[in-house]
Amino acid sequence: MYYLCKFSNEWSVYDETTAKSRQLKPEEIGMLQQVFPTIFNNNNKILAALKVESINPNKLMQLSIPAKSV
Repeated sequence: MYYLCKFSNEWSVYDETTAKSRQLKPEEIGMLQQVFPTIFNNNNKILAALKVESINPNKLMQLSIPAKSV
């Protein structure tokens, strides 16, 4: 399992298996900002984290994803 963590203005990725982390590169932070814009809208938080884990493909097929309107 991985955690994407923002502490103050620094973003890092933490690998729970190896107990190691590294800072994210600016382009990686930019991608996060596109995918999770609400995390970047709340600047009064000192700490934010996203939990990333793999799931069974069958569970993914059960998710409802709204269609985009053109």
